[in-house]
Amino acid sequence: MAKAKGNEERAGKKLWDPTAKKDAAFFLDYLRPHFGVFIPALLAIAVSGGLMLKFVYTLGDLLSPAVGGKDSGKTGEALMEHVSGHVFMLIGLAAAMAFIAFWRILLFAKASERALATLRMETYGRIVRLPMATLNVRRTGELASRLSNDVESMRDTLVMTIPMLLRHTIVLVGSVVMVFTMSAKLALFMMATIPVVITLIAIFGTRIRKRTRKAQDNLAASQVIVDESLQSIVSVKAFANERFEIARYNRTLGEFVEAAVSAALPRASFIAFIIFSFSTAISLVIWFALYMVAHGQMEMATLVKFGFFSGTVGASFMQFPELIAQLQRTLGATDRVREILQNEEIETEDETPCPRLKGDIEMKGVEFAYPTRPDTIVLQDFSFAAKAGQRIALVGPSGSGKSTTVSLLFRFYDPQKGAILLDGKPITEIPLHALRRNFALVPQEVLLFGGSIKENIAYGKPGATEAEIVQAAKKANAEEFITRLPEGYNTIVGERGTQLSGGQRQRIAIARAILADPAILILDEATSSLDAESERLVQDALDKLMENRTSIIIAHRLSTVRSADQILVMSGGAIIERGTHTELMAAGHSLYATLAKLQLG
Repeated sequence: MAKAKGNEERAGKKLWDPTAKKDAAFFLDYLRPHFGVFIPALLAIAVSGGLMLKFVYTLGDLLSPAVGGKDSGKTGEALMEHVSGHVFMLIGLAAAMAFIAFWRILLFAKASERALATLRMETYGRIVRLPMATLNVRRTGELASRLSNDVESMRDTLVMTIPMLLRHTIVLVGSVVMVFTMSAKLALFMMATIPVVITLIAIFGTRIRKRTRKAQDNLAASQVIVDESLQSIVSVKAFANERFEIARYNRTLGEFVEAAVSAALPRASFIAFIIFSFSTAISLVIWFALYMVAHGQMEMATLVKFGFFSGTVGASFMQFPELIAQLQRTLGATDRVREILQNEEIETEDETPCPRLKGDIEMKGVEFAYPTRPDTIVLQDFSFAAKAGQRIALVGPSGSGKSTTVSLLFRFYDPQKGAILLDGKPITEIPLHALRRNFALVPQEVLLFGGSIKENIAYGKPGATEAEIVQAAKKANAEEFITRLPEGYNTIVGERGTQLSGGQRQRIAIARAILADPAILILDEATSSLDAESERLVQDALDKLMENRTSIIIAHRLSTVRSADQILVMSGGAIIERGTHTELMAAGHSLYATLAKLQLG
C-alpha cells in the first residue's frame, strides 16, 4: 500500500521536479553514445528555427509596399523586382528548411532508435534475469507491456515530441525577441497572458501525469489477459470459455478506456482554456495594435510584421499543451521502465570458470516456504544424500514438495533453514551461471521455442555443431522421426512446439539435455503423459542419458523408478520413507508398498 502511495506521489510531481530531472538524465544516458548523430540533429533544429524566423521576416518585407512601408512608392518594374527578389528568397528559404528537415528527422530517428534498441535490450535482459520469486508475483503480460507500450511511448517522445518541443521553443523565443524589437509596448501587452499559461501547465501537468500512469497500468493489465488466453488457448477452447475470456478482456479494457478518458479530461480542459485564452488575447492585441496605428505610435508595415511574428508565437504556444501532455505520458512510462532497470534483485551471470561437478548432492535439515506464502511450510527438516552417478527418485502425492526440491537445487529459491551441498561445497558459493550449467531438466510438459528442431536441440549447447546436434538426436531416439519430416532438422515446430506430438517433444527435450552434458539430470514426470510406444522410446533415451550422471527422478508412475538407487517417499514436505524398491516393498504396510501394489499389481 505504501509503495502504491509512493508511486502516486511520484506520478503527481511537476514536469520539472527532481523525478523529471532523473528521467531526463535517464534518456541522456542512452543517447550519449549516439551524440555524434544526436547533437547535429539538435543543431539542425536550431538552424531550422532560425530559417523559419527569417522566412516570416522576409514575408513581412514582401508585403511592405502594399501596407505603406518603406517601399510603398515603388511601381511597375521596380515593384516587380522587389516582389521577385523576395519571392525567390522565400523559395530558397523553403528549400533550405525542407533539406534541413529531412536530415533533422533522419538523424533524430537514427539516434533515438539506436538508443531505444539498447534500452529494450537492457530491459529485456533485466526481465529474464529477475529471480523466480519476483517473476512469480509479476504477470507475464505486465512485464511484456514494459517492452511494448512503455518503450514505444518513449520512442514517440524521442523521435517526435522532443524535436517538436525544441523547434517550437526556438521559434517562440526568436519571435518574442522580434516582436519586442518592433514594439516593446505592444509586445508586453501581448505577453501578459504567458505567466497564467505557465502556471496552468504546472497544475494540469500534475493531474495529467497521475491519470496517464493509471491508464498505462490498465493497458498493461489488458495485455496480460491477451497473453494468458493465447498461451492457454487449448484450455480456453476445451472449456468453451471464449465468451468468458472476451468478457474478461472487455472488462479490463473498459477500465483502461475509463482511465484514458479520465486522463483526457484535464488535457482537454487545458487545451480548451488555451484556445479561449489565445483567441481572446489575439483579439485584444489586434485592438490595441490598431489603437497604436491610429495614434501614430506604429506604422502599418511594422504592424504586419508584428502580426506575422505574433502568429508564430501563438502557433508555437498552441502546440505546447499537447506536446507537454505527451511528455507527461512518457514520464509515467519511464518510471515503470526505470523501476525494472534499477531492480537490484537480478541474477548476475558470473562467468568465473567453474570445474564440472562430480554430482554429489546433500541436503541437510532444509526448511522452505515460498516468499508469497511465508506461513505455509513446503519442506521441513528435509535431508538426503546422493553420490555421483546415483539415481534418486522422489515419489509421493501432489503437493508433497517434489518439484520444490528441484527448484531449490536450481537455486530458483534459497531455503530459510538448512544447507544444500554439491560436491561438499555450499550451493551458495557456486556461481549461479556455472551451477545451472551443471544441471539439465527434462520436464513433464515440454514447451519448445517457435524455431526449428535444430535450434531447439542446440538450446542445450549454444554454438553446437550440426554433427553434435545429430548425434544428440540419435541418442534421444529422435533421429528417425526427424528425418521423416519434409524439412528434417529445419522443420519449424510451431509456437510452443504444437506441431509435434508429446513423445516427439519429449525426445527433443532429451536431445537438448544430452547436448548439454550435465553433471546432474532432473527428470520431472518425463514419461507420465505418453502412450506405451512413445514411453518405450523416451524411457530408452532417458536410460542412455542417465548413464554416469547423478539423476533426480520425480515420478508418480512407480514402474519408472524401480531401478533407482534410492527412493524418497514424500508427504507434507517431509521424507517419510526411504530405500530401494526391494527394501520398501519388504516393509509391508509402507506407503510406497501400498502405491506399488495399486499400480504394479
